[in-house]
This record gives sequence, structure tokens and C-alpha cells, in this order.
Amino acid sequence: MARARQYADRVNIIKMVKVNGKWPFARIVERNGKIIRDHVWVDGRDEHHPEGRYYLEWYEDGKRRRKPVENYDLLLAAARAKSIELNAVKAGLIPPPEAPVAPVPTRLTMDAAIDQYLEYIRKHRSLRTYRTYRPVLNVLFRNSYTKIYVDEVTREDILKFTSDCFDKGLVPRTVYDRLVTVLQLFKRHGYKGLVEASDWPSYVETIRPIYEPEEIAAMLQYATLDEAILIKFCLCSGFRDREIRYVTWRDVDLRNSVVRVTAKPLWKFKPKNYEERAVPLPAAMIEQLKQLKARRNATPAELIFPNSKGKPNSLHIEVVKEIAYRAQLNCGQCVTKHGNRCTQGPYCQRFYLHKFRHTFATEHLRHGIDVRTLQGWMGHRDIQSTMVYLKGIQSKDALEKVNAGSLAAYVA
Repeated sequence: MARARQYADRVNIIKMVKVNGKWPFARIVERNGKIIRDHVWVDGRDEHHPEGRYYLEWYEDGKRRRKPVENYDLLLAAARAKSIELNAVKAGLIPPPEAPVAPVPTRLTMDAAIDQYLEYIRKHRSLRTYRTYRPVLNVLFRNSYTKIYVDEVTREDILKFTSDCFDKGLVPRTVYDRLVTVLQLFKRHGYKGLVEASDWPSYVETIRPIYEPEEIAAMLQYATLDEAILIKFCLCSGFRDREIRYVTWRDVDLRNSVVRVTAKPLWKFKPKNYEERAVPLPAAMIEQLKQLKARRNATPAELIFPNSKGKPNSLHIEVVKEIAYRAQLNCGQCVTKHGNRCTQGPYCQRFYLHKFRHTFATEHLRHGIDVRTLQGWMGHRDIQSTMVYLKGIQSKDALEKVNAGSLAAYVA
């Protein structure tokens, strides 16, 4: 057993241990001048604490110093060496050790901060997020921020960036999103509270558009068998575009009528917010998926909606637009940025995949699913993202009261 008498007057041995969820320093237990390993005094009691690490403790120029000792077998030697050193300093035999000089922190330039943050986003977020953040920071913000260093930022710099975005013709909602990106950059580097509540751009939170029953019926009528299953799956799962692209047969629990969103390392797919989730599917949808799996003789690892080569299909939106065009549902007014008119082909902007997700949320709320449950199904981190769908809900009770009211009598 280790002995402690030789240095107890100059250097103490203590141990950091876990007590009631905290990590205080405790005196070691000695018996007959020997250290009892992993035993410390806690509130006057001898307790066994194998966790934590040992420290040397001494006073130097009136200040308490501590130094960790990782290896218990070296504990005594380290304590004796420190005791000899302190005595030698006191006797004037050796000079006192010089205090370490803290390195002078270098100021971080704005260019370096942007590069570091974009590199972090590239490694830790999706490629889509990186491609969204990159032009905002590399182009918009670099051109707006005229100072050299990050620590020079003020509220006026952020307001100037907001004004510059409006000058470029961006709408308030887009400016809001760009501002979030910039503030996340500064938060990453330790700068918060740069704007006030009144500084955020105001925008109208629109009612999310949904597919009407007549539109869905028409699309299913003109869709092929596989296209129809894709449309039904989009409606019943509420999955995002990329989640549909990477869903495999292993994600579908045919026995319990559930489909899951899971990570796919093979294709570098990660669920949004890094949260996997499960969504219940109607029995009819499960039955059609069973038939599709049997028809393809598919293995669990295969994608449910792949391209012709069995790889993730990024053209599902084109499928939806093509079906709408065949069903003669195009509005006849859309013109794409490339000059394509929806009167002449599958270019109508009223038909897109995410609209199925809006329909999923709205219909479930309309039929009594509570907001918290829907939040989990949709994978929203913030419940406010789910509550926006409440704007488009008209309860049956409210409609009955409107029809029975005196105002309805005037238009009867």
C-alpha cells in the first residue's frame, strides 16, 4: 500500500469522485500511514469510489494548486517529487517555476469564419443544406459585411445585410431564412443577441396548399399501376421528397402497418433533424405494398421507388407533373424560368411532391389527429411548424353552425 507521511505536510493527495451527481474533491483514506486505494472521506464517512481521478494539491504563493495524476502506481513518486521541489524553492536552492504564459488569442477574420462554418456544414449537414448555405454566406454576406474581423460585428451590420437582401429583390420570407443562416454563423463563433425582435422581416404565413379530392382522383385515373402506388404512398406517409427517394422495403413493417424513416449510409442519407421516425399506414396501402413487393420479388434492402437502374430516383416530381398533364389538370398559366408553358407540357407549378405532405397534415388534423401526434409523424422539431396547418382546418361543428346561423339565411 502507498504511504503518505513523507509529504503530508506539503503536498496532499485528493481524489475527484462522483457524489449525488456532482464531482467534488475528497480527502483520501489513510490507515497506518498507507493510502487505501479508491477510498475517500465523504461527509465524515469512509466510502469506496473507484470512479474519478487522483490529484496532487499544494499551496504556492498563497494560491491553491492542483495537478492530476493519471496512474495510481505513480502517485507516491509524483507527490514526493513535488514535495522536494517545493522545499527546494523555499530554501532558495532552485528558482520558482515560471507561470505559463497564456497565448495571445488571434482575431478571427470574417473570411476565415465563413470558411470554417461552411466546412462544418459540409461535414455535419446534408449536401442540400450545404448548397443552400454556401451562396448566402459566400456571396450575399461576404459582399454585405465590410469589416475585417468577426468580433467587430454590430446590430447595424446585420440590419445592413437585411437591407441588402431586400435591395436584391428577395421577398420577406426569403430574407428571413437568409438572416437565420447568418445568425447561425455568428452563434457558432460565440456571438448572440445581435438583433432585436423588431428587426426580423415580417411576412404572411400562408395557408399550405393541398390537393383537392377531385385532383387526386383524376391523377390516380391517369396514372400507371406503379405511379398510382407512388401517389398513394406520398399521400399516406407524409414523407418529404428525399425520404420517399430513399425508403426501402426494410423500412416497411407490413405486420404492424408502419413505415419508418431511417438513415441510409450507403447513399449518405440522414433524416432531417437527425431523428428517425415511424408513421402508420392505412391497411389498404399496406396490402398494395405487399402486392408490389411480391410482383417484384424484392429484397428488404431494395428501394421501393427506384429509378430504372435500381438507384435512388430524383425525378419523382417529374412523374407527378407528367401525370397531372395527362389528366389535363394543368392551370394553363404557368411559365417556368426556362420559358416552358404548362399549356404545352408537364410544367405546371401547382403540382409537386411536397404538396402531398401538406395534404397529409391537413387531412389528418381535419379528422381529429392531435397536433402533437402529427408533429411526431411529420418529423417536425418545432411544433410551430406543425401548427401552421391548423390555418387550413375548418371543423365540421363550425361549418354546421355557419350554415345554421342568420347570415346563411340571407343567401339561401
